[in-house]
Amino acid sequence: MAEMIEQLIQKMGLIDEPKIMGKTTELLRLLELRSTNINASINEYGKIILCVDLAATFHGIPIDQENALKLSGLRKTHYANNKRMFEKLLDLNKQIGVNEICTKLGINELAKKATDLLELYKNIVENEANDIDITHPQYPAMAVYQASKLNQKRISKTKIMTISHLRPSQWSQLEQRWDKIIATHYTEKKDKKVKSPTADTEVEEKAQKSVVAIKRPKMTEVEDYEIWKNRMLAMSRLELAHREDKTIDDKENLKSELST
Repeated sequence: MAEMIEQLIQKMGLIDEPKIMGKTTELLRLLELRSTNINASINEYGKIILCVDLAATFHGIPIDQENALKLSGLRKTHYANNKRMFEKLLDLNKQIGVNEICTKLGINELAKKATDLLELYKNIVENEANDIDITHPQYPAMAVYQASKLNQKRISKTKIMTISHLRPSQWSQLEQRWDKIIATHYTEKKDKKVKSPTADTEVEEKAQKSVVAIKRPKMTEVEDYEIWKNRMLAMSRLELAHREDKTIDDKENLKSELST
């Protein structure tokens, strides 16, 4: 049995993955303990390939699904049905969602946007095809990736592709589809309040007036030349009167001239 497992792992291109052999052997042993009817519904090759597939999924290692299907000798629907049954028997059917992916990548702040994108995608494609399992890791993984692109947040594409369980070519096709849907249907909500143009204009005008008021110095009142000249002459005559010791009446007359 161990030799057969190793050969099939090698044919699936996973021989360099050290965790696959041990996990596959563990799953096969648990499968034998929890169900005695497996051998009647599936051949040995199919059982091993499915356990290899589940082991790879468990460790986040992408596999070639078409090659796995071919090696198993099962029809596509038979393969999918048995895989779901194995997952339930082995308690492996826990779904990974947006929140779990964001936590793994350390980008919890993008969880809300990724959830909105996933819901948008679901609403658009649900009428196009009934066989899409939106809970498959590829969809929440792509939602998180698209959220990171919208927020210009760099994340490891290798890690997100591993979580999605897609090959690079499959990932590229899915990414192109999401890019088109987001460009056509997604409108990002803005939190900033929009001010009315009138309010902005009033504020700007007040600011400009304040600046002008600060820059413009206060002008002092300009004295009429004739008044200034008479005042200067009266002061000179008063000074001269003091020197020449004129009468008090003359001095009082000069002071009255100065006060006018």
